[in-house]
Amino acid sequence: LEEECGGFELFGDHVWCLSVMKEKGVVGLSYGIEERDLWSEKMSNIFKMPTQLYDCFIPPPRSPPIAGTAPNGTQSCRNHPGHCYETPYKPFRICLTAEEKVISGRKYETLESHLEGRSPLSVHLKIDSEGTEWAVLERFLASQADQDKVRTLEMEVHFSYVPEGDDSKARRMEESERLESRVRIMERLLENFVCTGTTLEVYREGWKPESECPQGGCWDEPFIHPLRGMSVDQFAVSYVNRKLLPAAS
Repeated sequence: LEEECGGFELFGDHVWCLSVMKEKGVVGLSYGIEERDLWSEKMSNIFKMPTQLYDCFIPPPRSPPIAGTAPNGTQSCRNHPGHCYETPYKPFRICLTAEEKVISGRKYETLESHLEGRSPLSVHLKIDSEGTEWAVLERFLASQADQDKVRTLEMEVHFSYVPEGDDSKARRMEESERLESRVRIMERLLENFVCTGTTLEVYREGWKPESECPQGGCWDEPFIHPLRGMSVDQFAVSYVNRKLLPAAS
């Protein structure tokens, strides 16, 4: 995989397959900005693509990119100490969920509405929406056309979260049923996307129950875990569309 990618660029929680990052005429869509979104800054400053930033929770005074006050395609960011975008970005006070709605004054829109009209393999997508990703991904997986538009997908997943923007179906499920459904979503993503990396490898390096808790019983059982008990309730994962890596498929 590394050879077909022409190498990887690793940054924080993200693993970028370099051969698919050079296309012109693409856009980066980033959901979940908080105070600073280093993913979209790197898309802008390293890969020179325009980005669109979405977050309805963070107060704009605490987030220069959402407030629209970060340098926006006006200067080099090489020696700039703070938030900075060499390629223009657009901020939106909007969150992501599976159905368009307003909750407690916060506006939610759908991924499919933001992908509408976009060309195949034209979108680099980052989702860190604190639990609403599951309903969004379920609808995404139901649309081959939408999947075909995404070059790369990067997410932080939250298996046990049921936030205000989640769909009613998830809220009605028993916990075990909800977790099984979310595991199946992760498995189905591999039909059209290749995983390039996760933070699970890092978490595993720090998981040492044999030395830290040799007698067992030191931690509550995680919501979701592999055989040896390490929690995989929340982690970051990176994917690339299989159409861009035919050998990996």
